[in-house]
Amino acid sequence: MSDGMRRILNIIIAILVSIVGWTFVIYNNDPMTEVKYKDVPIIFTGEDTLANEGLGVSDVSDETIDVTLRQQRVDTANISIEDIDVIADVSNAAEGQNGISLQITGPDGTQVSEAEKRSISIEVETSDTVEKKIYVQYDGSTAGYEPVTTRNTSSFATVIGAESEVARVDRVAAVLTLDQTSDQLKNFTSLLTAFDSDGEEIDHVVIYPGEINFNAYTGTLKEVALNVVTEDRNAEADEASDDEENTGDGYTRKVSAPDNIVIKGSAEAVANVNEISTEPIVLSDMYEDQEVELQLILPDGVYPASDYEELTVKVRVTRDTSADKSKGE
Repeated sequence: MSDGMRRILNIIIAILVSIVGWTFVIYNNDPMTEVKYKDVPIIFTGEDTLANEGLGVSDVSDETIDVTLRQQRVDTANISIEDIDVIADVSNAAEGQNGISLQITGPDGTQVSEAEKRSISIEVETSDTVEKKIYVQYDGSTAGYEPVTTRNTSSFATVIGAESEVARVDRVAAVLTLDQTSDQLKNFTSLLTAFDSDGEEIDHVVIYPGEINFNAYTGTLKEVALNVVTEDRNAEADEASDDEENTGDGYTRKVSAPDNIVIKGSAEAVANVNEISTEPIVLSDMYEDQEVELQLILPDGVYPASDYEELTVKVRVTRDTSADKSKGE
């Protein structure tokens, strides 16, 4: 063997010895390290048990805690807060304030060396129940788009929880991201979440069913004119507006209606739609103030946006007393 080949062989052997030595040190001489994971979410279990007993969680002292794990140094890059379970079982809580112990575990091969808290306090009060229509919506800012859905396994959900929390529930929704849908119909199974009027999640309530299955595709939103058609059998049919009055039988009927409506559908379906009309509202049958739900006439593949699904108009009815006076004279 030449001197050059011998030198190369010695270099290779030296590198292999270094790698083996480094591995031995990591796994044997200094195998463990401590890493702090901040804001690990607390998982609350047993809330369905409380609901069955007529109770619900109205407030909690903490939603997250910091956890320190003792683990092998080489595993550090592969562990995140999603791998740590912090469980608060509230199934045995009673009405009023309760202290709840936390069960904290990390991945196999790790030990919990420190936790910011080992217990939390919760407030429990009597529960209430409300039924809400189920919506399918996008998460975050997706201006101009809204899912179009078909074949939902459930249209309404029952929400059970503390009275104060249930009172905040504005809607129940299955939440998608815009990139999950396309112009092709796809099937989804999604958990249901309760939201308040500001769009904030309400955590400590129980929802039945917990999830729904549905088909959905990306819907394009478009604002168009709304033509509210009225029919007065004592006069000619006409469109309603904020300043229109309808008379004919000694009564004045004034209809207050929005000028526009937001629709959704595929980009092709809504492209040529500029106005949506309604089924006629028969004014001559009304002798007192009423709120009337509009029946929309929609082209195929076009739907009202979620905020316009139950659109109503107000009809104000007043008696024309001047006609009575003229008869008396």
